[in-house]
Amino acid sequence: MKQPHSRRPQGQRWIKRPPRPSRGQPVAPPPRVGPGWQHALMATGTGLATGIVGVVLAQVAGAGPGVPGFAAGLGFCLGFILLWRGFGGTRQDIRNLFK
Repeated sequence: MKQPHSRRPQGQRWIKRPPRPSRGQPVAPPPRVGPGWQHALMATGTGLATGIVGVVLAQVAGAGPGVPGFAAGLGFCLGFILLWRGFGGTRQDIRNLFK
């Protein structure tokens, strides 16, 4: 004789499993709001400040001709990019500012 798959103990009732939660339809995420002009201006100001710091450091270090200008450009780019990315901005967000 075949044994039943599961047996309930004598004198006890079966405990019914609670129903599974309903699974809703997949929902699209809300539209992303990128950084705006205020964030672009803050990033530009930060870039200028880091560029000026780069020039001052290059001059204090006694760098040759052309190096302070390179340090200014590098500081501006790094300052702008790091702050813009910190705001969650992308290259596409910069393009969208001019549309």
